[in-house]
Amino acid sequence: MNKLKFLYDVVQKLRDKEVINGVATVEVNKDQAKVFYVKNEFQKNFVTMQTKASITSEVNYEGKQVKHQSTTEFTKHCPGNEMHGMHHRLFRHMNHAGGRCGSIKDKLTKLSFVLGLLNSIKVEEQEDKTILVTLEVAELPEDIKTLLQERMSHAESDHSRGHCCFMSEFCSIEKGRFSFAMTVSKNYDIEKIVIAFDGARRNEENEQHLLDIVAELQLNK
Repeated sequence: MNKLKFLYDVVQKLRDKEVINGVATVEVNKDQAKVFYVKNEFQKNFVTMQTKASITSEVNYEGKQVKHQSTTEFTKHCPGNEMHGMHHRLFRHMNHAGGRCGSIKDKLTKLSFVLGLLNSIKVEEQEDKTILVTLEVAELPEDIKTLLQERMSHAESDHSRGHCCFMSEFCSIEKGRFSFAMTVSKNYDIEKIVIAFDGARRNEENEQHLLDIVAELQLNK
């Protein structure tokens, strides 16, 4: 199977959709105890730019317990393509990481990063004819791992300025393991995406805590 052609077809099929709906969940555990959970049942119309969402969240962190449930509906008006805007924000963030000015060397570093990820992705057909796309950080080249660590360190630096104490804890995970799995139908429709990240960190008292995050996206037909 041509991996690049397959991924291209998946992106094209997603791009051509007028409406997507599904369920997205994120669960965060610290020392095997759930400290954060959010569930978002959503519908997004790419023609009208209307979004409907039903959100449930729970936080149990440092003695604070909060539960919230809400529904929302809004229409986003933007002059440009939304996917283009997402790509622009991603590369702008990569530009600012480390205070770089976007030199040719930096651009080649970004290209090397993207190609390294693409090369490490595995695409395998399953018995039920679905396609499983996976990525494991442990299998990445060392230079790509170093770049990922730099991004994490940059995020930790931002959060340490007081932007978000909760997220700062998870950005400073030591020796974290990351995995990505995506199930795609034979018609190139994305059915499910699961992202898992876990590791350990030490607090100011040098106590080690185990942390893990699992994010799952289930798209409906």
